Amino acid sequence: MSTALLFFNEKKILIKDKSSGVNLIESFRVDRYNKFVEDRINHLIQSSVIQKGIDIDQIIVDASEGILVPNEIYNPSRKEAYLKLNYIDLDADKGIIDEKLESINAYFISTRLNWFTSFCEKNLPQIPISNSSKRYLEKALKESKNDVHIVLKQNSFDLIKLQNQKLHSFNTIEYNTVTDVIYFLIAHLHKLPIKAKSIVLYGTEKQGAEATLLFSKVETLSKLELNTFSEIELINFLA
Repeated sequence: MSTALLFFNEKKILIKDKSSGVNLIESFRVDRYNKFVEDRINHLIQSSVIQKGIDIDQIIVDASEGILVPNEIYNPSRKEAYLKLNYIDLDADKGIIDEKLESINAYFISTRLNWFTSFCEKNLPQIPISNSSKRYLEKALKESKNDVHIVLKQNSFDLIKLQNQKLHSFNTIEYNTVTDVIYFLIAHLHKLPIKAKSIVLYGTEKQGAEATLLFSKVETLSKLELNTFSEIELINFLA
């Protein structure tokens, strides 16, 4: 039986066939959740996925907030306190989720919209839900050695620095423009023990083009290899 991946970026839902990479539904935007929206999502899942003999076996969710806490100091009852060290004003419409990241013996703490959690519990029970940043870290640590990774999301981006196939640092940072991201990157590059040679960037086609132009103009970056990938390629990587 074919399987599918449901991806939610806090604004839009997308469902892809995992073997072919084909979109099973058009990207469905959710600005405000209500009974009509719930019924509409259920109809899309039934008509475009279930009735075609395809099972959703994985749900991946973006979050604007995310931190890593080492297992040795982690206390589940203090999830909110850990997160508030980096994010003072947490959205009341979001719950706090923790996920174990076995490869680095740490917990990934992030937020998730309460309505989406409730929807999945009611309509998609038993299907595992994973944060996209946590999932990306798991994959990158297996496949990369010394790259710097930038993953552009709706309102924030992940900056992941790897050294000798180990995690050197991870940050989730708010941004407004690609220029913000690039100048933040410049400020962090000199902190690496081993000099970075390549940058991996995921984002929209426009964001990739903007980053490429900035890399060509900034001397600090012009000698680095920049590899840009689309949002669809990101989902395929996470699947």
